[in-house]
Order: sequence, then structure tokens, then C-alpha cells
Amino acid sequence: MKVVNHRLILAVAAVALVAPSLAYASGFSLFEHGNRGMAMGGAMTAVADDPSALFWNPAGIAFQIDEGTQVQLGITFITANQDFNGSSPYPGDGYHAEQKSQTFYPPHLYLVMPLSDKASFGFSMTNPFGLGTYWDDDFAGRFISKRADIKTYNLSPNFAFKLSENFAVGLGVDYLVGQIDLTRNIPGIDPFTQQVVDIGQVHMTTEGLGNDGWGWHAGLQGKFGGFSIGALYRSEIDIDFTDGYGSFRQFATGSPDYDAALGAAIPFGEKVDLSSNIVFPDYFQIGLAWENEKWTVSGQWGTMGWSSFQELPINFTDYPHLSDVVVQNYEDADQYRIGLEYRASGKLALRLGYLEDETPQPVESMSPLLGDGDRTGYTLGIGFDIYGMQTDIGYMYLVFDTRHTGDNGGFSLDGYEGSYKTRANLVGITTTLKF
Repeated sequence: MKVVNHRLILAVAAVALVAPSLAYASGFSLFEHGNRGMAMGGAMTAVADDPSALFWNPAGIAFQIDEGTQVQLGITFITANQDFNGSSPYPGDGYHAEQKSQTFYPPHLYLVMPLSDKASFGFSMTNPFGLGTYWDDDFAGRFISKRADIKTYNLSPNFAFKLSENFAVGLGVDYLVGQIDLTRNIPGIDPFTQQVVDIGQVHMTTEGLGNDGWGWHAGLQGKFGGFSIGALYRSEIDIDFTDGYGSFRQFATGSPDYDAALGAAIPFGEKVDLSSNIVFPDYFQIGLAWENEKWTVSGQWGTMGWSSFQELPINFTDYPHLSDVVVQNYEDADQYRIGLEYRASGKLALRLGYLEDETPQPVESMSPLLGDGDRTGYTLGIGFDIYGMQTDIGYMYLVFDTRHTGDNGGFSLDGYEGSYKTRANLVGITTTLKF
């Protein structure tokens, strides 16, 4: 009887399980941590004049000392849809699939407290990387990925100091915790029919605070008349995913002998320890803004250092001979953002924004785990003050360029050819309280 090599099956399962933890985050790095900023296209590095400065540029809280203690909290609701159109040789021309609809709701929380007339303390909680994918059970790419749910939580204390009336610096520490929940089917070749069949499902999850890493960031802000400049750098964060396991579930193929052979070769019904190492990218942003009593106009450029993601190590604690390294060859990616705010009165503001983000993903890495493309975003929002409580509502429409695995003579490393098209809608609300 011909039985599919169990080492190959487990190795392929490992790649599909671990890879999206970083790949999907690259396509959906989250910058919508404050809905005033989101409504202005994220062009906040030079502005940074409310508590969300802890994310955009912590130096900005040094110029907020007269505001007293501030608490800002909010949530952003994100819906994303992706279409896939197949090409030859697999899954073939004419094949079409759509992801299941999902809604994600990353929160954000900021606390800013003055320490003196020249120093402030801040603490933030954000979700800088996340979201997921979810395909139907009969999706042709289910052996690569069926479902992925990635979450990260960043806890960050910050200190900011006014160096003069015009300059301030901010410094902070980032403690990033990651959580992964991924599922894919396992393929096999029935030795009697020579057809590919679903022989099982493998699911991986990471739990606990042990999947964490540390980083740092620093920001500068200068104010000159109606102009302000700002710069921010955030370091790489290296996370060792050690508190994880994979569980294997067997599917009956209709052939008892084949099922028995697979059951002897694959640890169905067991939890297999898994570990990996992911280096989340550093990034740098610099911005310029101008404002008067009614208007704020801002723009910025940034780059994310995804070139750190050249390969992905996969380690099976109980099966070291199955360990592998997956080549990804990511590239650094630039971002461009502009924003506009019009203060119609002391209690009402209207906002618009525009952004362009380049994808870091090379064509050969595109797959059902992530089919990424350059992104364009259109934003708008409103801010209003009621009884001293500031509320900001923002909306973003995000559209990704259609991208084919065969672009520029490329091909899919997974042997899964076709084009991907993604759209996302984001809407959120942020409230600021002052004491």
C-alpha cells in the first residue's frame, strides 16, 4: 500500500500553520489607534497633540502638560473581504472563491499624566498587528490555509520631556504579546484511487504571556509658529513563540486500511509542541504639519523594515527531524499619508485624509495565507465636544491593488496560482476625558 510520507505531511502543516502569523500581519499592520488620526489618513506624526500621540509620536505629550490628566479610549471595527480567481495549472482558470465575512474590533487605550511643567508620563495599549482570513471548508486552497486569526497586544509606558519651548523628546518601551490561532486541512493521495483526499485537519494555537518580546521607541517634535515637525522610530520586536501546540484531527477517507496506516504515521488525537521565532519589523516616520485657528494640514512619509523577514524557522519540539526554514524574501515598504482638519467651531471639527501603503510581499509569497497588494485609503471623520468630553469618529475605505501570482514573471511557492483582490472598511469611535 502506498502511503503519503508522514514527515512531508507534518512539515507542510508546519509551514501553513506558522507562516501566517507574520505574513498576515504585514498585509494588515494596524495604524488606526485613534479615530481622529484615522480620519486624517494617519498623518499624525507632526501633529501629535492629543493622547493618541503615545502611538503616533510620544514627544507630543510633553506639549500637553496644561491639559492635565487625560484618558482616551476607543475601538475600531474592521471588515475585510478578499476574492480569489484561479489560474492554471492549479486551481485552474475559472475557479473563484471569496473569504467569509468577518469583523474585527481592535481597541486602544491611552493615559497621559503631567509630572512637572516640562515632563509627562503616558501609558498605552494598542494592537499593532492582527486580523485574519477565513475560507470555506471546500476551498481549493484549504491545504495551505483555511482559517487564521492573529492578535497582538502592545503595552507601552512612555516619558516625554520639553527640551525648550519649541522642542520635545519622547521615549518608551514596548512589551508585545502575540497570539495565533490557525487551521488548515491535511492532504493525502488515496493509494487505490490516486486522488487527493482530505485525510485530516491540523490546528495550531498559542497561549499565555510566554509568547512575548520587548522593543523600544523614540520620538521628536518641534514647533515653530504655525509649523510643526515630528519623527518617530520603533524598533524591531523579536518574539519567541514557545507556548504553542498543534493538534491533529483525522478524517475518514472511506478506506479503512488507508485510514489505519495514516493513523499509525500521523499523531492524530495528540497535541504536538510547536515553536517559532518572529521578528516584527521596525519602522520610521517623519512628518510636517501647518495649522492656524481653523485649519490643520499634515503629511508624512514612513517605511517599515520588512526586509528583516527573509526566512521563517519552524521547530517541532517532539519531532526535531521535521524542523524547517521557509524562505519569504520580504522587502522594506514605504507609506505616504496626508490629512486635513477644519475646526468649524470650538466644539466641532471635520476631517479628511488619504494614504498609500506599499506591500512588502514578493509575488512568490502570495497565497491564501496572504494575497497582499499596494493599498490606497480614503478617510473622513468628525470630532465634537459635548459637556467637556471630546468624541472622534473616523471612517476609512481601504482598497488593495489586484495582484496575480504570475505578475512580472513570478510564480507561487505553494503552486497555487491566481489573483487576489481585497477591500476593507474601517469605522471607529474614540472618547477623551480630562481630569
